[in-house]
Amino acid sequence: MRTAVLLSIPVILFACQSSPSAGHSAEGEASAHCYRKVTGKDTFELQLVVDDTDVKGVLEYNFFEKDKNKGTVSGTLSHNIFRGTYHFTSEGVTSDRPVVFKMMGDQLYEALNNDIDSNGVVVFAKDDAHLTFDPSPYTKTDCR
Repeated sequence: MRTAVLLSIPVILFACQSSPSAGHSAEGEASAHCYRKVTGKDTFELQLVVDDTDVKGVLEYNFFEKDKNKGTVSGTLSHNIFRGTYHFTSEGVTSDRPVVFKMMGDQLYEALNNDIDSNGVVVFAKDDAHLTFDPSPYTKTDCR
């Protein structure tokens, strides 16, 4: 699994390279989207490659003077809602947790969890209409 994750990162990063066509796709081609959010001294970055309804990418939460979380995301896109799994490492521990984002033009909003299950895993509303989103968006940026 770790090998698959490591092998997918160069592909994702290559797909997110700035170019005249980055973020634009012809029918049937994958498109790259990169977003950044700065809150105080914390920086969050998300690079997504969208291929129809299939989404893969890299997500990093860089908290000032705290351990950062960095890993991959994968899931599906439906009605501008990306639901996926964040596979990440923090403080030397590898974990998975669900993530939900809403794409609106050049902005991306991260969903706030509705609950936490008995195992400590965040739970989101299954119905998109019942999702709540952080009002502070990620903003689309050039892919590096």
